[in-house]
Amino acid sequence: MANQTYSAESRADLERLSQKQGGLQVIAQLDERELESSASRWTLRHLITYRLLTAAEKPFLETFEVDHRDRCPVCQPASCSGPFLQNLDDDWIRIFTRDPTPPSLLTSTNSELMRIAGGPFWVALARAARHELADDPTVAYPRRERKPVDRECYIDSTTAIIGSSSPTRPSSSEFEVDLDVDQSDEDEHDARGNKLEEITVHLAFCFLQQALNLCLLQCGAAEVCPRVERKQARASVAGVYNFSAEDDGGICQMEQHARGWRMVHPYLALLEAKRSFKYITVDGINDRKRIVSNGTLAQYLGEAVATWKANRELLGQE
Repeated sequence: MANQTYSAESRADLERLSQKQGGLQVIAQLDERELESSASRWTLRHLITYRLLTAAEKPFLETFEVDHRDRCPVCQPASCSGPFLQNLDDDWIRIFTRDPTPPSLLTSTNSELMRIAGGPFWVALARAARHELADDPTVAYPRRERKPVDRECYIDSTTAIIGSSSPTRPSSSEFEVDLDVDQSDEDEHDARGNKLEEITVHLAFCFLQQALNLCLLQCGAAEVCPRVERKQARASVAGVYNFSAEDDGGICQMEQHARGWRMVHPYLALLEAKRSFKYITVDGINDRKRIVSNGTLAQYLGEAVATWKANRELLGQE
């Protein structure tokens, strides 16, 4: 079956997927190499044995439900009071969401973009969007011949990851869904895939910095902000096998002390960046969906598991 996506939503789905993998069900069935492999090397077999279930799309994560209900400055502005005051800076939101983006984003110099409000973000966005022109741009080259390709075990990020914006999801019985991969823009996609991963990390950091430290007004001796430091976590399986994971940064909470600020909670969110999505599909006219490989999804799971097991007291789950 071509282009299968992982979207098991129930134990029955997992059982059927397990049978397709030779009866793979529990962590003990992984070999020693798999048990000790870092999160970046986790595979579909880890997704199955760690019993990953995908969930239906929701407006926001359950862990934020109470905070959203009580203190959302957009939905409930009248309730935003007290020690955890949240409010928004309308001027910076307009700058951040301007449409269109700054003129000549792709051709302006970094110095020109830095002089625009929100300059660091526009520079990071331009760096990620620009094409590296190694050849004469006036020369037209024939595009490669497109052939059907069988790509197994890829997941559509808009249908299988919580919080996606896709309007539809496969049913519980369709835990492996076929997708026709459109390759009409694969030359352009390949060019973006050649960019360094650090460019993606920097863009994500600038986005979070703009959103958290400019669009969101934070007052008092505590502040939520992007974390640039990478954090490594180690966890054990059955008290015998150890595996590690390292994120690309994240969102942390800082608190003010007599001599300055210190990080008190590094794991409000983890960041794992990639140079580009592996493949894209087209659903309708110019409606492109990104495809995340099972290996990438497994890496996300591995990093979450390692961080949780290594910091359960900090996360309030000891």
